[in-house]
Amino acid sequence: MAKDARSALSPEAREKIESLVADAVASLDAGYEIVEVRYTKEYGKFNLTVFIWHGDEVTLDDCEKVHGAVSDALDAAEDLFPDDYILNVSSSGLDRPIVTDDDFRRALGTDIEAIAPECTWRGTLTGYTADSFTIVTGGKYEKEKTINRNNKTKVQPYIGF
Repeated sequence: MAKDARSALSPEAREKIESLVADAVASLDAGYEIVEVRYTKEYGKFNLTVFIWHGDEVTLDDCEKVHGAVSDALDAAEDLFPDDYILNVSSSGLDRPIVTDDDFRRALGTDIEAIAPECTWRGTLTGYTADSFTIVTGGKYEKEKTINRNNKTKVQPYIGF
């Protein structure tokens, strides 16, 4: 099981790493977005995982391109990590929760599910603000529903089969 390893690095080192990662991804000029940079320790090894988004799909080729650019940038810098590290690049995943404004922006026009203690809603995300988001529910009687963004409501992509 992976353990959070952010504390193994100083805030300055994390800031430098994230800046190098962002610059490397931006240099590709291919529309990749960094969703998250995660620091973990697994099997005694330090892992840096960069989660990316690229439109509707992130391919293995996308991960390889980003990995190469990030690896070169990090290798050029010295003394950022306390030990050897493993660099992973991955898509953000189909079922990643929608939490931040960037998550909501990327999910616009897609089907989502909002799970609150009292009810579950499914529909197409049509808008969001800092305080709420709006979906249009499907079915025979389409209805627009505005839902408050709070820590009691879990929002995620809806994956129907």
